Amino acid sequence: MVLNVIRIIWLVGISLVALSSSFAQTGYKDELGREISREYFEKQILEQAYFGIPDGEGGKMLVHRMPVGLLDNPEIFFQETGNEQAFREGKMLLVIFYPGKDGCNSSGQGNNADSFQKENKTLLKWAEKHLATEPVYLYANPSGLEKYQGKISYKPDPDSLFQKQFFKYPYPCGSFVVIHPNGAFRGILGGYPLSQVEVAMKKLRKGE
Repeated sequence: MVLNVIRIIWLVGISLVALSSSFAQTGYKDELGREISREYFEKQILEQAYFGIPDGEGGKMLVHRMPVGLLDNPEIFFQETGNEQAFREGKMLLVIFYPGKDGCNSSGQGNNADSFQKENKTLLKWAEKHLATEPVYLYANPSGLEKYQGKISYKPDPDSLFQKQFFKYPYPCGSFVVIHPNGAFRGILGGYPLSQVEVAMKKLRKGE
């Protein structure tokens, strides 16, 4: 009788261990905070437009690199960058965001001020063509911006408004976002081909 009870307790213990294992955290989450496998996590980074970032709990979380959405109060972003008139005129707001000095934007082409100045001229042309503001250059941390002095004027992110809304994590190189006065926005987090800025403008103008 005693042996049977011990055997039952042992079997229940094994079942509980197996059950707890089936619910064990993988350490990986999707962009909605749901548990996913490591294989799925790595596949999304390799084959899709995702970053893997620390989730603050010792694990990692996926973040989509091409945010698209609708703002409740888009006017405040125009106001805080001195573009109230552009908002009233129905122009889009173009923001180029610098996270702070990192391995990407401090070496190679990402560190070339002359090249960046040429890119600025291209952005100015697209902005005029697609009814957008001149590019607004904002930073979270000014370290490393000395090379642009006298060429590109960067300003601090007002009250971290843009960082809190669009650039919550230290994405490498730099990011951008285009905001339509109707609240629709599109951007890319981290390094991006310059041509994607014009693509975002076109899609927002078409209401895509």
